[in-house]
This record gives sequence, structure tokens and C-alpha cells, in this order.
Amino acid sequence: MTRSCAAALLTISAIACGGESNGMPREWGPLALGESERCPAVAGRYFEESSPVAWALASAHVTQGPDHEPAAFELAGDADSALHLTVVDVQGVRDSARLTKGTPYSGDYHCDDGWLHANHRHIPDQWDDAVDAPGFVVRRRALRIAPGAHGALVGRLDGTDYDEFTIWCGDGCKGIPLPWTFRTRSSWSAVDRWDPARARKPVQAATSVSNEGDRSRNEALLREEQLLEHGPLVAGQGDARQRALAALPPGMLLKAVSPRDSGWHLSVEFPELPVLERFMVGLSQSGPVAEVRILPHYRAKTTQGQWVDVVYVRYAPAGRTTP
Repeated sequence: MTRSCAAALLTISAIACGGESNGMPREWGPLALGESERCPAVAGRYFEESSPVAWALASAHVTQGPDHEPAAFELAGDADSALHLTVVDVQGVRDSARLTKGTPYSGDYHCDDGWLHANHRHIPDQWDDAVDAPGFVVRRRALRIAPGAHGALVGRLDGTDYDEFTIWCGDGCKGIPLPWTFRTRSSWSAVDRWDPARARKPVQAATSVSNEGDRSRNEALLREEQLLEHGPLVAGQGDARQRALAALPPGMLLKAVSPRDSGWHLSVEFPELPVLERFMVGLSQSGPVAEVRILPHYRAKTTQGQWVDVVYVRYAPAGRTTP
């Protein structure tokens, strides 16, 4: 899948709903649905596009303001419990949020039939033209998301029209939807997995820029793309992050990795203390490890009832064992 496909977004196959992938562009599949009631694996870094998928997973949760142009968004963690969202703009400014799994009536999303369903009651109407048809008016919208080919995230946006039984007109007619009149038309969109080589080309090919403001912005975008591709500039930080992610038990989020005293501070969020204990065991086995311990004075609880803490780990040089 190319970025141009995702940017042009709704490769619009408006269909009367049948199979769950009816109308999806063939090259976007196959879809990697979750097993049974489990969520699909959506963790990864993606282009921030003007599409239903990017809106539901990023823009709806993080608002950076008119002076910020998003470049990418990253989802970390296990969708079966929660996802940690980070949005990066072209200047390198980062904002984050936590997306919680719930039911169709709670949380930021829920999972069913192998899909991740966005729990948004007010999905914007800006994509309704994709399913335009004579006599069809979108009254309800629903979005489901799953991984597709080449690491992209594919979304099916369902627009539903129906007839109503009008019961009163005090301040505008209200009515009860008649289920047997429901008509649904769907459109498909996708966001590509982040590829700095592809994203960097327009910057490198820009042989002329209109002013110094444009030049500095392009250079900032290039630096951010290199950062996203190769990890932070501090030596060893990318490797420390990968080791920590490999040791991460289900339900835990790795929020930050920062260098401290010949080692690394790992900021984590988790639902209960036994999860932290499993993480410590996993870290100690990710060696060679010289030291791993929980730092004092950092532990706290969020307003959502999650624990946050900081773990210090210092890796031994290759070939050495833990003292």
C-alpha cells in the first residue's frame, strides 16, 4: 500500500453491507483480525493522515492546535487492556494520551469479531460524501479497524440511514428508529505504517523553498523522521527500549526511557503491582543485566486507578554475567 492511497483515503467502495470485507480494495488485505473476542494487534507507528482511522485513534484524543501539523502517531501496549498514544508533529512536539478498552458503552474502544471498534458517538460527517446515494442520509456512523497488508491499519466506516416513528414535535420532531428500515453503506480507508524513507523523499527533493520559515520546518521534519526511524540520539537508548518492550507483560505501558547514571529509567504504567513484579523478572532475564531495581518516591496512582512507577536498569557489557 502506498501513502498516496491512504492520503486519497476513502478508496471508496460504497456498498450495501454484506461480508465484513466486502468492497475493501484487494491489495489492502488480508486483514489480521484478532482471535475470538481478542483485539487485533494495532500497536505501531503510522502516518497521521486525514482519515477516519487516524481521527479515531489519534486526532480525537490529542488536539495540538492550529499551529501544529501532525506527522505521525504511535500506539504502544496491548489493545486487550489499553493503548498508549503518542502524536508527533513536524516540529518534533509530542503529545500523549491513554486509550482504554471498554464495552460498546464505555471506554475509548471495544473489540468484537476480531475488530477494534472505535467508541465515538459523534464521528465527524466529513466523510459522508463517500457513501452518498439518492435518498440516503447518514444518521449513524460506526468505525471498525484492523491491521491490513504491509503493516497498515484499515478502517471500515459504516453510515446508516433509517426511518423513524415520530412521537412528538415539541422543539423539533423526535422519533424512534425502525430497525427493519436500517440501510448501511460502507467506505474503506487506511493509514500506512510509518516509513521514514518514503516520508523523507519530499524533503530531500525540495531544491527550493519559499522562505526561511519553510526551510526550517522542512529540516525539523527531516530530523524528526530520522529520530522516529533510528530511535533517540542517546547511544543505546533504542536498544534499552526494545529490551524493555520485550519484557513488558500484558496490561503494562512503557511511557518513557531516559538515560540515568550509566543505566536507564523506565517509566511504566500498570493496573496492579503483580504486573510490575513480572516486569522486573522479565528485565532481569533480558541480560546481561548488572542491576535492576524500583526507584523510590516515584510510585503514584492515576485518576483512572492505574499505577505509575519508575524502574532503573543497568545492562552489563556483553559477555559478563550479573554479579
